[in-house]
Amino acid sequence: MPKKEKIKFFDLVAKKYYETDNYEVEIKETKRGKFRFAKAKSPYTGKVFYRVLGKA
Repeated sequence: MPKKEKIKFFDLVAKKYYETDNYEVEIKETKRGKFRFAKAKSPYTGKVFYRVLGKA
């Protein structure tokens, strides 16, 4: 399995960026079509945050 690249997320509660390669990719249906999202837990607050990766 190839190693995932590190991507940046933003913790809205702590108001800080964090970078991780420990994330899951999900495909969600939105009003604008299907999109790929990365989902990761913040090291600052422990909450889960999402980042849009693009169209599926």
